[in-house]
Amino acid sequence: MKKFKDIKSSIIPVIAIVLIAFVAGYWFSGNDSTTAEKQLVDEHAGHGLDAEVTETGEVVWTCSMHPQIQLPKPGKCPICFMDLIPLEKGGKSGDEAISLRQISLTAQARKLAGIETSAVQKRNVSVETRMVGKVDYDETRMGTITAWTGGRIDKLYIDYTGSSVRKGQAMASIYSPELLTAQVELIQSVKAKEALRGSSMQIVKDTAARTEKASREKLRLLGLSKSQIADIIKNGKAAEHIILYSPMSGIVLKKDVVEGVYVKTGTPIYTIADLSRVWVFLEAYESDLPWIKMGMQVDFTTEAYPGKSFQGKVTYIDPVVNEKTRTIRIRLEVPNKELKLKPGMFVRAVSQVDKNAVSQLVIPASAPLITGKRAVVYIAVPGKEGVYEGREIVLGPKAGDFYVVKYGLVDGEQVVTNGNFKIDSALQIIAKPSMMNQESGVKTVLDNKGSEHSLPPIFVSKLIHLKKSFDILINSAKADSIDKTRMLYSKFYDSLKAIDSAGLKGDNSLVWKELSMLLTNDAVIGRDAKNALRLKSITDETAKHFKRLDNAFNISNLAKNTGSKVETPETFKIQMGKVYASYSAFTEDLAADNMLLAQTHAELMAAELKKIDHGSLSSEAHKIWMDAFKNINDGIDSIRSAKDIVGVRAGLEPLSYGMIDVVDKLGIKSSQPVYEIFCPMAFDFKGAMWLQSDENIRNPYFGETMLQCGEIKRQLKDKE
Repeated sequence: MKKFKDIKSSIIPVIAIVLIAFVAGYWFSGNDSTTAEKQLVDEHAGHGLDAEVTETGEVVWTCSMHPQIQLPKPGKCPICFMDLIPLEKGGKSGDEAISLRQISLTAQARKLAGIETSAVQKRNVSVETRMVGKVDYDETRMGTITAWTGGRIDKLYIDYTGSSVRKGQAMASIYSPELLTAQVELIQSVKAKEALRGSSMQIVKDTAARTEKASREKLRLLGLSKSQIADIIKNGKAAEHIILYSPMSGIVLKKDVVEGVYVKTGTPIYTIADLSRVWVFLEAYESDLPWIKMGMQVDFTTEAYPGKSFQGKVTYIDPVVNEKTRTIRIRLEVPNKELKLKPGMFVRAVSQVDKNAVSQLVIPASAPLITGKRAVVYIAVPGKEGVYEGREIVLGPKAGDFYVVKYGLVDGEQVVTNGNFKIDSALQIIAKPSMMNQESGVKTVLDNKGSEHSLPPIFVSKLIHLKKSFDILINSAKADSIDKTRMLYSKFYDSLKAIDSAGLKGDNSLVWKELSMLLTNDAVIGRDAKNALRLKSITDETAKHFKRLDNAFNISNLAKNTGSKVETPETFKIQMGKVYASYSAFTEDLAADNMLLAQTHAELMAAELKKIDHGSLSSEAHKIWMDAFKNINDGIDSIRSAKDIVGVRAGLEPLSYGMIDVVDKLGIKSSQPVYEIFCPMAFDFKGAMWLQSDENIRNPYFGETMLQCGEIKRQLKDKE
């Protein structure tokens, strides 16, 4: 026991010394490690897209080629072993965000990332499409000589393939018992007909004539020509053999029989091809297909005749893509009078398309990051150095070193042509929408809004009409024709472009810009869709994007809270549409300070009101109508009794409130949209409403004095 205590007492000091040494070593090594890490940060900072690392930002180390790699310390990418680069997560994207896809880069970061830009420009597009293929037979100029009756081949006049033959040239001689019998029948029927020529029995004569006609037809069906049949009748003797003649001029491609064999009806004997016109089959890549059209001329050359160019017309474009080669088969029809083109020859073709007639918007081929029909480009924000905005656009076909832009860019904008993938990777890392992840950012912004800005009433009303347009589009895509769905996509596009987001503030504005951009691109692609499969694909995308818009702005609930119109008969809506047309002309007269014409249109309005059939309205609709009708009538009575234009304008107020109730709650039939507009200065700043069919304000309460005084409150009706 004492010995154990002595050992214990001697070990304790040793352990204490080791612990002190370990702590000291850890302390110094920790400082060295911190210093080393700092040096690595300094060393690698120049490689990042944002070399300014702030104290508040969270720094992550990522790979420019694999942005999903996000590590807390510098090192190597575990996938490609490139040096990781530092990036501040949650850093600033500029002084004032104009887009969810916006990022700001320092001068050093731009230099190291190799950022280069080029202007979007309009130019004449000339496209040269190169293809390869081979010469083949024209299937419409191939013929097969067959045995039209069974028999024995006694003589072949052409006994080897490759022989040239002329149309009508004798090809083979066949002995046929069936043919011999048919000839005898014809000879006998002709003799019987001649014998009965003087007979008074018409029925017998007609029978003989029909027998002769049937015999002639039988021989024709067995392959004899009219001249051969005539010779048989003339000679009065049946021929033991039938001669087969060539139906066309050309080259004998195949000889299927030899002399002495017996053949059945339909047995092929010769195959002949006319090579004075041939087909050329070419293989075109998918990306070149937009530049190849039916009927266009294509030049090509062959190995056999270097320096000589041939030309053919596109007569067929295969509707199916070869899944192995990803090419599409193109067929040319080529004249070949000199017979220089031989089936099987290898050819190289060049299709030249010159679009000089139409100047098109183009960007360099290196600018877009492409995902199917969609593409993302990064644009240098004007007036903000180092700030770039991502934008999804719709591309047209590739034209050499350029892409045609169908939608999404304007002439003169600067697009990033080098370093765009690094910008996209950086946006992905900081959880913003990018090519790699379109849905990033929107939910984050909405969750972090805090105090949400109220939405302008006109914006809300247009969102509700947009949802109606979307619902009609989706229902049509499920049941109707491609043409109707494409037409509805055009209307959906118009509804989107009609929405003015100027009243939106802060995050609401950014979210609308992002989602409306996606939906507008959907509409552009949808209205140009060529087939049902593509239309279904884009409709699915549209539904997904609209769901995000609905969630962002709560459109479905807004539509419910606004309340749906009371159901009214179509006849009532048509009649009220005519009343509204007179009302619209009346307000235009007041805006032009024309009192007499305004009173004339008021009388026309009264006349149309008398034609309204309100007896078929439901009890709920009838109550709304009677209240609105009272206001409309009061307004017309006031207009009739007015002595000056001020009195006429006084009648406009109740008239407008009655019309607003009808349009909003009962509905009218009109091809034009209807907007509710408010003038705050009318009637000594009491304010008053009126209706218009466009957003260009023309104030009927003040006319030329304050023609543009007013504010659009909401859209009551969409364009039909």
